[in-house]
Amino acid sequence: MKIILINPPVFNDIGRILAGTPPLGLLYIGAFLEKNGFNDVKVIDADAAQISWDSLGDLFKKEKPDIVGISGASFVFPAIIKTAKIAKQNLPGCIVIAGGFGPSKEPEKTLKSGKGEIDYVVLGEGELTFLELVKNIEKKERGFSEIDGIAFLRNGEAFLTKPREYLKDLDSLPWPAFHLLQPEFLAYCGPNVDCKDMLPPTAVIVASRGCPHRCTFCSLGSKMYRQRKPENIIDEIEFYVRKFGVRSIQLYDDEFIGLSPKQNEWIEEICNEIIGRGLNKKLSFLVQGRCSQFVELKTLKKMKEANFVWIWWGAESGSQKILDSIKKDIKVENIIKDVRLAKQAGIKSLLYLMVGFPGETPADIKLTIDLIKTAKPEQVRIHIISPFPGSELRKYFEEHNLLETEDYYNFDARNNVIHHTEEMSAEEIKKYYRYLVLRFENSYLYSIKHALRLLGSPGNWGRLLKNLKSLIFFNFGAKQRN
Repeated sequence: MKIILINPPVFNDIGRILAGTPPLGLLYIGAFLEKNGFNDVKVIDADAAQISWDSLGDLFKKEKPDIVGISGASFVFPAIIKTAKIAKQNLPGCIVIAGGFGPSKEPEKTLKSGKGEIDYVVLGEGELTFLELVKNIEKKERGFSEIDGIAFLRNGEAFLTKPREYLKDLDSLPWPAFHLLQPEFLAYCGPNVDCKDMLPPTAVIVASRGCPHRCTFCSLGSKMYRQRKPENIIDEIEFYVRKFGVRSIQLYDDEFIGLSPKQNEWIEEICNEIIGRGLNKKLSFLVQGRCSQFVELKTLKKMKEANFVWIWWGAESGSQKILDSIKKDIKVENIIKDVRLAKQAGIKSLLYLMVGFPGETPADIKLTIDLIKTAKPEQVRIHIISPFPGSELRKYFEEHNLLETEDYYNFDARNNVIHHTEEMSAEEIKKYYRYLVLRFENSYLYSIKHALRLLGSPGNWGRLLKNLKSLIFFNFGAKQRN
């Protein structure tokens, strides 16, 4: 049985390559299939490989897979549907399975939008479910309703089986199967944020899964927190050093630090393993963290010794009112404290912040500005709220008729505002976003240089005018509303 797992070529629709790092979810599934006896498997990142829609059809005809697995987030939903349609057009007898964050959150819409091109949706973590589904297909068995964690059409309506339990032993999973991947590992540019000291090539690794928290904007849904053993993690890292010559590691856990004192013990074990093998002299490390009362200087110093150079903190807002309303369950003082502790330990911080929350006013955005000035992180990254399907925030926007578009390709938190709130219009949200980016991501000096470059080309004067309007809007009009 031949299986192709594919990341859809969304660049054809949006004009840019979205994939900066390899599709780990598909690579884990590919490895798990191989481990269980399915040896004719390919993982194709059609986005990174820049495969056109026409060429994708030719690829399917050439490869003749029995099963096509397509994965993606909500943002690429149209590309998932289009990929399924091309697969069925060129291989009418193949079975198409969709998965990933997008289809998992909207299985009924996925199946009905596919109009018969998508046979099954895998819900949630896919390794065990996909394997069981493939085995049933291979044996031509009919008991699909007995497979946990899938959805399919029955008499024209979506039928969801009972949820699959989370895989508790992450160490039982084989490492991602990079030998199955097209394009090769070194084709990827790494993290999409410019972080000094993270030298390419960079490997992205998952050391734990799940986040137990309840943020209203989050649609990930994997609540059970599970960890890999430190030895297993570092064995994988050493493999990438030998195989690909990596010089940096991004540990892409939802929350690598900040969950509990017990997690701190695990982090320190990982650091000791890195130091014991001398990898701290060869590699730089980047992680994501949660600002909380559990972040300790002792743990941060150990991380620094192991050459952890960056922590990306999900801070979201400098307003305690907003943090409480989005159920972040942290305090503003936690954010300030943890950035300062990281600085004291010698680790750089990047703060992720957002604008456009329900209930957010210019006064709340001013508090976010105050937070940046007080905490003084090395970098700031601003996003516009995107209410993705499956999140509590999405349900709120739908119930209050606050969405302005249903176009998934507009769900771009770095470019588009797809909603308004009772407090602010979409245009006001966009102006605050532009101001924060100009002022804190790029700095005034950068903004002046950028403006001079735009002045040199009449075709860019419109962009310059928008930026100037944003600065004027905030510094004069918005301040008066406070």
